[in-house]
Amino acid sequence: MSASFETVSVVDVHKDNIQTIWPSLMLALKSATYVAIDTELSGIGNRKTLNAKLLEDRYKSMSESAKSRSIVSLGLSCFKLTEVTACDSTPVTNGEGEDCDDENKSTKSNKWVFSVQTFNITALCSDEYIVEPPSLEFLVDHGFDFNKQYAKGISYYRGPDRPDFAGPSFLRQLFISLLVSEVPVVFHNALMDLMFLYQNLYTNLPTSSAMFLADLTEMFPNGMIDTKYVTDFQHRMPASYLEYVFRKRQRDNYFGIESHRSYCTIDNPNYAKMSDQVIVCNVKLPQSYTTDIPEEQVDKLKDSVCEVFGGHGWCGKGSKCKRSHDIDLILDLDQFVQTKKRRKRKRRRHNKENSELLEESNDTVDDSIQEVVTPMENDEDSESHAKEITLPGDILKKPVEIVRSGSHRAGFDAFMTGFILSTYIAQYGSYNGSLLLKDLGVEQMKNSIYLTGKDHPLNIVKSSFAKTSKEHRDKFMKLKIGRPL
Repeated sequence: MSASFETVSVVDVHKDNIQTIWPSLMLALKSATYVAIDTELSGIGNRKTLNAKLLEDRYKSMSESAKSRSIVSLGLSCFKLTEVTACDSTPVTNGEGEDCDDENKSTKSNKWVFSVQTFNITALCSDEYIVEPPSLEFLVDHGFDFNKQYAKGISYYRGPDRPDFAGPSFLRQLFISLLVSEVPVVFHNALMDLMFLYQNLYTNLPTSSAMFLADLTEMFPNGMIDTKYVTDFQHRMPASYLEYVFRKRQRDNYFGIESHRSYCTIDNPNYAKMSDQVIVCNVKLPQSYTTDIPEEQVDKLKDSVCEVFGGHGWCGKGSKCKRSHDIDLILDLDQFVQTKKRRKRKRRRHNKENSELLEESNDTVDDSIQEVVTPMENDEDSESHAKEITLPGDILKKPVEIVRSGSHRAGFDAFMTGFILSTYIAQYGSYNGSLLLKDLGVEQMKNSIYLTGKDHPLNIVKSSFAKTSKEHRDKFMKLKIGRPL
C-alpha cells in the first residue's frame, strides 16, 4: 500500500475460525507499536445521564450500561512502525535525516511506514443482556448482520472469571494477552469502550471513577491515546467524529507528499490464501476536482447535505434521510468555507498594510508603490476561482446522490482510529532511531480522555487518595506471576 491506498483488508473472526486465526492474531498484537480498539454495543443506556455534569454521575450511569448491555463485535487494528525514511527515501539514522528536496529546504520531512493487521471479531454474550432498538437499528442500517452474530458469534461472559465456564473463553484471553503485552492502546472517544471492555472481558467495574482510573494506570502502563481528544483539543478540526477525522486525515496525508510534508504509508499483509475470511473496505479518494465553483452552486450543495450528520456523524433518520451523508462532499464544503475565511483574513491584512503605506507616503506614492496599494480588481468574482477549492468536478453535472456513511464494523472503525494516530505521529512526532511509541515525541497525547460537553479531558492518573480495586489487584497479581486465571 501507499499514502493513496484505496482499500483496507479486515480479517473476519468468528467461532468457526478463531482457533485457526488465533496464532496470527497473537503475533500481530505482541509485535505492534500500538493497537487501536473499537467496540459495537447492544446499547449504551440513558443519553442524559451518560452526559451528566458530574463525572461520578457519568461513571455510575456508564457502569450500569456496561453491566446490563453487551459487546456485539470487537475491532482490533495492530499498527507496527517498521521504517522511517527521509523524503528522498534515504534512511533516517538517529533522527538526522536529509533535508527535503523542496525550494527552500528549510524543513525536514519523513515517510513513516506502518504494517497493519486488522481484525473484526463477532462476539456473543452468554449472559442475559439488554438490547436497545435504536442501537440495533443503527447497526443494521450500517451493515451489521445479527443473524451471523447469533450463528457464529464467539461466546463470552461478563464480570469476574468463571473457572467452570463451558469451552474456551477466547475474548477474555485476548484481553488478558493485550494487558500482558503492555502495548499502548488507542481509541476514538475512549471512556465507554474502556468501561465495557473492563466489565465484559476483565472483571466487575470498581465502585468509583477514581478507583477505575487507578486500575487503568496499572493495566496499561505504556499509556492510551484518545484520538477524539487529540482532534478536538490539540489538532482542532472543525468536527471530530470518527469518519470525518479519518477521511480528512487521509486526504491531508495524501497531499502531504506533494507539499513535501511528513506523511505515513500503510502496508497490509497478503491475504490471498484466506480471501474468503477477509472483508475489503473501499476507501478510495475522489479522483476529479474543480476550481471553478460559482458561489450559488456551493449554496445549493450545502442545502443538499444533512446538516445534523455533517456536524455530528449521526442522523436520527438513518437511511430514510433525504439529504446527503456523503463525507467527501461534507469535507469539500468545509474546505471551501475555510478557504474563503482565509482569503478574507488575508485581504483584511492586505488592506490594513496598504492603509499604513498610504499614511506613511503622505500622498507622494510613486508608480511602484501604487501597484502594491491598488485594491484587488473584481474581488467578488475571484471568490469562486480560488485554487484551494477541491469540490468533485462531476458533482454539478448530475443530481446529488444520497451517499450513506461507512460500514461501522468494529474492525474498520479500529483501523480508522489507528490510521488517524499514524498521521498525527507523522505530523507532530519525531524520530531518534527508536520505533517504540514512547520514543516518537507524542507523549503529550497520552492518557487524556475526551469528555462530551467538557472543555477539559479526563486524565488517566492514579490519585494519591485512591487505591486500586480489590478485584483488579487479585486478578492482576495472577497475571504478573503467570498463574492460570
